[in-house]
Order: sequence, then structure tokens, then C-alpha cells
Amino acid sequence: MSRWLRIIRGMIGTGLIFAVGVGGVSFLFGLVGLALGAISPNDLGMVGKLAVVAFFVGVGFAGVLAITAHGRAFERLSLRSVTTVGAGGGLLYFLFIAFMNGFRSWSLLNGIGNLVILTLLGGGSAAVTLLVARRAVAVLKTDEEPHRLGTGGEEIAHDRKSSKVEVPRR
Repeated sequence: MSRWLRIIRGMIGTGLIFAVGVGGVSFLFGLVGLALGAISPNDLGMVGKLAVVAFFVGVGFAGVLAITAHGRAFERLSLRSVTTVGAGGGLLYFLFIAFMNGFRSWSLLNGIGNLVILTLLGGGSAAVTLLVARRAVAVLKTDEEPHRLGTGGEEIAHDRKSSKVEVPRR
């Protein structure tokens, strides 16, 4: 698989991790709010919307991480810096919503709440994503080299004179 296809596959996977994580956390908060009578069952529809938005934020986060990681292994990425990039993604999403119509429709308390929630969800999702990636690398067989961000799989060169397939070594 080519380098860019691997990056795109990783970006989609990261988006799915963000969507499942944010959707799960939102659903749990929704259940608590439902049990306390603070929200109605119709309000739980927002969970799906948040999961879809989290998917796109996760894809964007993975793209930024792929560009800034410079081929470093997951073990060499700082949890603090990855969490900061994720929190920055949540902050950018907050600003996007705020400038679209949020500033006009939110009270000051709602605006602060949205800022805190989106920033924490972005940073938390990023941290969990890195921890999952590190765990996946640890599960690899010992003879396999862990993949690094921005690197592709082994390119296969075909020799036209024979039917043998060569796999270049690093």
C-alpha cells in the first residue's frame, strides 16, 4: 500500500476512534441527564450529531499529526503534544461554531461550557488515540518493525524477466 493510502487509512481510523469515543461519552452524559430529568429523550439525537462532528475533527487531527510527526514512531510522540494538538482541534471547532451563529445564540455560561467541553473532548480523544496506537504497536510480532507516521508499507518491485517478486530491505 502506498504511503498516502496508509496515511488516509490512518486518518479515517482516527476519525472513527474520535467518533466512537465522543459518541460514547456523549451518550453516557445524555443518560445521566435523562435520569436527572434535565433533558428529554429527543435530546439524545444530539449524540449522533456529535459523533459525526467528532469523526471530521478526528480526521483533521490525524492529518495535522501526520504532517507534524515527521515519520516518528508512536513511542517517540509526546502524549502532551498530541493532547495539545487534539485540544487545539476542539478549540478550532468551538470557534467555527461560535462564528457561525454561536455567539448570537449562546449565553455566556453556555459559551464557556461549550469551550470547555469541546476542548476537553478534543484533547481526551487525541490522548486516547495515541494510547491505542501505542498499544497496537506493542501487540505486533517482535520481528515486525512498527510503522511510523508518514511511512508506507514495503514497496514490491516486479522483475519483468522472471516471475520472482523482490521485497526491498531497509
